[in-house]
This record gives sequence, structure tokens and C-alpha cells, in this order.
Amino acid sequence: MLERMLKSYAERCSSFNGSQRLNVLTYHRVSENFSPLRSGDLSLERFKEQLFWLKKYFVVLPLPEALDLKEKNNLPKSAVTITVDDGYQDSYSLIYQSLLSEGLSASFFITTDGLQRGFLWDELLSISILNAPTTLGYLNLGNQKYDISTFRKKESAYYQINEIAKYLPLVKRESLISDIANQAGQPHVEHVFLREKEIKEMHNNNMVIGAHTHHHPILIQESDNIAFNQISESKNILENIIASEVEYFAYPNGKYLKDFDENHVDMIKKLGFKAAFSTNWGALSDLEHDRYRINRFTPWDDSELKFCFRLASNYRRG
Repeated sequence: MLERMLKSYAERCSSFNGSQRLNVLTYHRVSENFSPLRSGDLSLERFKEQLFWLKKYFVVLPLPEALDLKEKNNLPKSAVTITVDDGYQDSYSLIYQSLLSEGLSASFFITTDGLQRGFLWDELLSISILNAPTTLGYLNLGNQKYDISTFRKKESAYYQINEIAKYLPLVKRESLISDIANQAGQPHVEHVFLREKEIKEMHNNNMVIGAHTHHHPILIQESDNIAFNQISESKNILENIIASEVEYFAYPNGKYLKDFDENHVDMIKKLGFKAAFSTNWGALSDLEHDRYRINRFTPWDDSELKFCFRLASNYRRG
């Protein structure tokens, strides 16, 4: 009874206002074991459950097929597609492997600086702060001191400094993180990112490889020249790896008019991408209008009922 009700509700919502809508799910990191260093990660157990629920109640499509069907007004009811941002190693070892076992495909938007350094700026900042000796007492950032005398206070300091660093232009961000790393004793950061051979394998097994800039800047904080180069560099690096065109892009942080604007949409068009994705919540209803700023949705509910009900309800957000 519950299964029929949820399926029926999803089908009705996906046909809201007479047009078939597409839910684009977005994930970031999945962990096999809980770590206080990454307390916001989705557990592998929960991710596998969500894949099971998606297959049970929705129609899961590869991104290119979903957009093609939408363009032809032939999208099935309850259609969803899966995307994964950033490109950390769990994208291959946990997410990709789970998708394979379920016969599903996803699109992976990769920040290419991680391929060279083995991590992104947020990982270096996290390791620097959370692994800093508590005897240091505090970190000094300009005129502001951040207490790191306990692990809880380190967590608080990390979230505060992360928000500051995120919205700095790249040059200032790198300077800030270098300063924090120096104060913390230059901690060792392990290689926790995708490798080229893994990206090739994923591409060869029907996963879509998309661009996500080179250094993950907030594009609206950068000059036009830097923003354009960040987008094009990630596209070029990935195309050289997979020996195929990279056709899709996800905006870092991804809030329309806060993190990117129509100027960056024009860059995406100029570089020949077929579509681009924001992190604004909602479903895709008008492909012609929203092709280069497609809404996505992040699922988080722990129960089958809440997860499916909330995802189905998201179709109503155009």
C-alpha cells in the first residue's frame, strides 16, 4: 500500500502543471566509517539505501538521456538523475562501485586541481586546523583569534574560517590557507582525490565526467579572465584524460546570483557545454530557459518514507 502511494505521489508531482519534470540529485562525499573530521559525509550504508529507494520509486536515468528526453518532451514520470560534485576518492571507491552494483549511472563534476595536489583547498584547511596541536591554543587570522584548545573548538574554528576562505578570491584564499597551515605546523595531507586511471575507468563504464573549475573558486568573486580560465582549464584537463568531449558543468558552491551570474552562463555557452548545474533547490521544468543553471536537490532523510516524499515534493519547485 505504502509503495503504491509513494509511486503515485511521485508520478503526480513530476507532472506538476502539465509538464514532465526532472529531479537532479547532488551528492558530495560518502564515508565507510564515521570520522569527526568529516562529520557531514553521507554514510555508505545510507547511500546504498538511497540508491535502492531511487530504483524502487523513481526512474533513474543517465544525465544525457534525461536531458535528451526532456528536450523531446518524452521524459518519463518520476525521472531522476544523479550527480556528484568535487571528485574526492570516495567518488570512485564507494560511490562509483555502489552505482555499478545497482546498474546505475551518475555524472561526476571534478575540480581538477585535486588531480595534481591530491586534495582540494578545503581538505588542507580542515587537516591544518583539526590536526593542529591543542597546546597551540589558538590560530591568529588578521585581528581575529580562533580558540583551538579542544576538538570542539577546533571544529567551530574550522567552520568559521572555511566560510571566510570560501568567499575569498583565489589569491587571498591561498594566502589565508598557507598562513593557517604554517601556524599549525604544516601537517601532512594524504592523497584523497580521484586519479586519472579511475576517471578513465568511470568514463568507460558509462559514468559522465563533467567540469567543476580547476581550483573551485566562487566565480563571482573573480575577474572575468580568471573565471573563464578556471572553467576552460578544468574542461581541457578532463578532455585530455577521457579522450572525449566534456559537455556538462557544475558551478562551485552553485547559488545563482550569489556564486555565479549570467556573465558566467555566457562563458559556459561560449565554451560549448551542453548544460550547467546550480545548487539552487528545485527540479528542471523548462530546459530551454534553465539549461545553463539547472536546479538540483540534496537528499538527506534517513527513512524511506521521508526520503521519497521529500524528493517527490521537490518536483513542484520549478
